[in-house]
Amino acid sequence: MSAYNAYLKADVLHSLQEPVTDTEGEQSFLVICQVQELYFSLICSELQFAAQHLRGDDVPAATASLRRAADHWGGLNASWRSLEWMTAGDFLPIKAGLGSTYGKSSSLQSWKFRELVIRLGIKQPELAHPVASMTSEHARLLEILKSPSVYDEVLAVLHRRGLAIPDRILNGEPETQHEAHPDVARAWTAVFYGGDTRLADLRACGEELMRVAEGYGQYEHLHLVATRRTFGHRPAYYGTSGLDWLSEQARKIPFPDLWLMEPEAS
Repeated sequence: MSAYNAYLKADVLHSLQEPVTDTEGEQSFLVICQVQELYFSLICSELQFAAQHLRGDDVPAATASLRRAADHWGGLNASWRSLEWMTAGDFLPIKAGLGSTYGKSSSLQSWKFRELVIRLGIKQPELAHPVASMTSEHARLLEILKSPSVYDEVLAVLHRRGLAIPDRILNGEPETQHEAHPDVARAWTAVFYGGDTRLADLRACGEELMRVAEGYGQYEHLHLVATRRTFGHRPAYYGTSGLDWLSEQARKIPFPDLWLMEPEAS
């Protein structure tokens, strides 16, 4: 075996697709879902690296990790184009085959995507519930819920740099989702528009956080569009509309204070 194939484990990779129907388009659906799972894992890794760098006050290294994460969203979101051909008539037979082979399932059950959302700081304990039957993954999600998100680490750096971040935010329960706060928005306004060159590295970091958040928002929108086209308002795995759930999730944007900055008009 060549070094290239050995390194990529290409023989294993190309054996991982096991269709559950004779539907011609299922291979597309299966491969793209696997590709997206790999992107979820990749972005999670970058967010972990960024958080580690921030704990060590290495803002430029954290910014580089966030820049890669933002770029990965570009690749992930582009993958939806490979499923633009799919309509309900194409998807429903695959869903039926999946159900008869493995039982009820939903793409919303991806534990790695749920980890990604939590690492972004969108902390909802209920995100872990649907994967409770996967004991190790469920335990991991609960652990991550109790750990500081990448945004928690960023706010701690802002505080160490002398910016006014409220104590109740810095010392709050890690599993509590951060809500937009005017004092944090003012701190970011100072970083972006205060003219202090000593904060330039924090502005670069904030810019990459915004790119990461925008990539997440685009993904949620594209997932919503794909679900509308392939599944409509049919009851999903939990007996409710998957479109309604996705619409609600799409309104949850990471790092909310960055969107509330109020620079003075010139």
